[in-house]
Amino acid sequence: MTTDNKVVLFADILGFAALTESCPLDVDRCGVGDRPLDYTFSEIFSETSKSSRNELARTFSEYHRTLRSILYYTRMWHHLTAITFSDSVFVATTHAHEAVNIAIDLLQTLMAQKIPARMGIAHGTFAAIRFRSDITPDSGDHAAQFLGTAVVRAHATETCGIKGLRILLHPSVMPLLNDVHRNSMSIKGRSHPLRYLECSEKERLNKAGVLHEIDYWHLTPTSQAEAWRGLQDMWNKAPLSEVEHYEVTAEAINRMRITQGHEPLKKLRRRTLP
Repeated sequence: MTTDNKVVLFADILGFAALTESCPLDVDRCGVGDRPLDYTFSEIFSETSKSSRNELARTFSEYHRTLRSILYYTRMWHHLTAITFSDSVFVATTHAHEAVNIAIDLLQTLMAQKIPARMGIAHGTFAAIRFRSDITPDSGDHAAQFLGTAVVRAHATETCGIKGLRILLHPSVMPLLNDVHRNSMSIKGRSHPLRYLECSEKERLNKAGVLHEIDYWHLTPTSQAEAWRGLQDMWNKAPLSEVEHYEVTAEAINRMRITQGHEPLKKLRRRTLP
């Protein structure tokens, strides 16, 4: 068994615990097929009638279907290890750009689907020791044994206290992002511009020392409109205790747009972008 240095992405759904408490558990509608684009007949039918699905089932199934699809196509170009459980996932990659691309694709798609998520990316040691699943008619024993500093740091980054739908960067990964030659050599398949920016001054005072986040706001006009509308819809429906997540997300997107040469948004609560 060898221990390798890897870049690890950790992602999970915001507000998933409260969503689980507020909705009945409909196991039949939470399932996801083995193939990346699998839909059962009932799922196709329910897509045309959103009221027939509870929000927990919709969120859980769409999250895992989107994640499965992105990882499926990423594996065509890169080696990776993905460990998924409940509403969370760890993805270990060799290069920083690979983890960043997965994170951007995932966050952009989930935002358009009105599924709030936050992510952390870090660099360090990583080892996948053992995975097993023993099932009997009346019990189950499932184990995912993995560890490393990259795992700890990625989780600490996502949970550092910074709010919103963001891709946060641990200080350990910053030297890799600044290594332009190393990242340019690793780009295969579909890739996004590797841009990052500073978090707001207040946010930089966090327990994990996170100072930067990925600029994920580079989409086609249609995808940008869908993602922005998704953000606004989630903002409108959010309980008062969750409103800050969407406010700071809009502020972060505004900073991303400014770095790309756009005029600052005077109003963040708007259905369309100029």
